[in-house]
Amino acid sequence: MQDVEMLNMEDYQEKLVKWQGDVQEDGLNLLLGDGGFVVTPTKVGYIISTSDKAGLERKFSAKNRKRNKPGVVLVGSIEQLEAVAELTPNIKKLYQTCFDRDILLGCILPWKEEGKKYIPDDGSEELMTDVRGTSCFVIKFGVPGEQFAQELWERENKLLFASSANPSGKGNRGLIEGIGSQIAEEADLIIDGNEYVASIQPE
Repeated sequence: MQDVEMLNMEDYQEKLVKWQGDVQEDGLNLLLGDGGFVVTPTKVGYIISTSDKAGLERKFSAKNRKRNKPGVVLVGSIEQLEAVAELTPNIKKLYQTCFDRDILLGCILPWKEEGKKYIPDDGSEELMTDVRGTSCFVIKFGVPGEQFAQELWERENKLLFASSANPSGKGNRGLIEGIGSQIAEEADLIIDGNEYVASIQPE
């Protein structure tokens, strides 16, 4: 993995907020709107959170990322997962076990045919699925993003899409300073959760 560009976050103070433990309402409002692009802390570092094609296009641009990989859908509950993804009994049991134990899990699965109605009718499906029609459905990825996923689904049956918040091929070391200047400049909101990430991944 290549070296990570470490940012001076004072350069981005106008869009930087500290995660305080509750759902970040300004970030949620961006994701409920059109084209929102929010950098969010997780258990394993930072992600770009979006909820429609306009946001996904901004994500691909900011990351210089290839468009042919399965998209990532962040899921806030087992009920939501059952509504959108094809699950066998064993896969459902695996997800339920990990959900109950607060273990991060992501599996590449087909969409339920009826679950596709929740994908925004704006061209998002092309960017969220691969040639097999699959996406990676992820649970228990970290409280800040889980709060977004739960609220979006409960309020509007809206999905939360994600990608790692670092240039393709580079990590962010679990630090907000490591997201890279392109992502920092593109983001509408950057949620600083370094302390949360470190509480999960102290090393």
